[in-house]
Amino acid sequence: MITLTTDFGLSDPYVGLMKGVILGINPQATIVDITHGVRPQAVGQAAFLISKSYSYFPSDAIHVVVVDPGVGTARRALAVVTPHGLFVAPDNGVLGRLGFIDQSGRLADDCKGYHLTQPAFWRHPVSHTFHGRDVFAPVTGHLSLGVSPDRMGEEVSNLTRMPYLEPAWHDNEIRGEVVHIDHYGNLVTDIGEALLENGDRLLVEAGGESISGLSRSYAEGGELLAIVGSFDTLEVAARNASAEARIGARIGDTVRVTRHEGKGNEDRVA
Repeated sequence: MITLTTDFGLSDPYVGLMKGVILGINPQATIVDITHGVRPQAVGQAAFLISKSYSYFPSDAIHVVVVDPGVGTARRALAVVTPHGLFVAPDNGVLGRLGFIDQSGRLADDCKGYHLTQPAFWRHPVSHTFHGRDVFAPVTGHLSLGVSPDRMGEEVSNLTRMPYLEPAWHDNEIRGEVVHIDHYGNLVTDIGEALLENGDRLLVEAGGESISGLSRSYAEGGELLAIVGSFDTLEVAARNASAEARIGARIGDTVRVTRHEGKGNEDRVA
C-alpha cells in the first residue's frame, strides 16, 4: 500500500501524474490519498498531518510526502525505513514530527534513512520543479516491488527537523498554535488531549476570542467552542459555521489555554 500526502491540490494534473508513474512501474500498487490539501509550501502542516495519519495503515505501507518548497535545490531526497512504515520525502523537516526522530533529528536505532542519489531509479529527464513525479514517484514504484532502499543511495542517520516546542503547562498556561485548518474551518492545534484534564475548568483563547470549558460535540456549546478532535488535540470550532472565517485565523496563530482562577489543577506540575 502506498499513501500520498501533498500540497498539490486537485485542480492540476500533478497528483494524477505521480500515480501514473507509480502504476507504470507497479500496476498492482494500491494507492491511498491521505490529503492533497496541505496549504502551499506548508511543511509544518504536512508534518503534523502525516504524524497523525501513518499509524492507521499497515506497518509495511509506503508513505510519500511531497511538500517541497526547496525542490531543485541541494536539499536531500530521502527514504526512511521504520517499524511503522517506509517514508519517502524531501529532507526539509516534513518528517520531523514522527516519533522515531529525536529533538536533534537523529533517527531511532531501529530505523534507517537513505539519501536517494541513484538516478537508475528515477524518471528521466528529471524536472527541476517536479521531483514528486520524477524522483519520489518512481522510487516509490520500485520500493513497492521490493527493491531494497539501500540500493538507492547512501545511509544517513540524521534528518532535518523543523524547530518547534511541544506545548506544556508553564506558569498556569499552555501556548500552542494552529497547525491545521480542516475543510470545515475547524482550527486544529498541537495541544494534546493529555494536557486538558478538567476541561470544564479551562479557558481557551484564540484570535481575540475566549471560550470557557471544553465541549463534547460540535453541536454543544456557544457559537464558538473548544473541543478535543479526532487527532486527539484541541480544536477551536464554530457551531454550524467556520471558526477560520469567524475569527480570521491562520495556520501558525497562537492558541492559549489557562485554568479558571482558583479552580482545580493547583497540584499539577507546570
